[in-house]
Amino acid sequence: MFKNILVSIDWEEIMNLRDRLIEECKTYRRENGVTQRELGEKLGKHTSAVGRFEIGAIDPRLKFVQNLLNAMGKEIIIVDKIK
Repeated sequence: MFKNILVSIDWEEIMNLRDRLIEECKTYRRENGVTQRELGEKLGKHTSAVGRFEIGAIDPRLKFVQNLLNAMGKEIIIVDKIK
């Protein structure tokens, strides 16, 4: 599906996105009274996977991010950068 696509990776932007996702996850849990265990169950992951993600100990795979966003009722929209 994404064959032969050249992607320029800016690791600083990737890390900023990861940090933003972590904060979104923590905010979602706090505002909705959801525990790491409950979120883990929604994601089909162990509680420790959510905990490790929230402290930045892992760099999640795209599928984890997709499932996390779905559980939180959010989505990622890809847009062109303003030049």
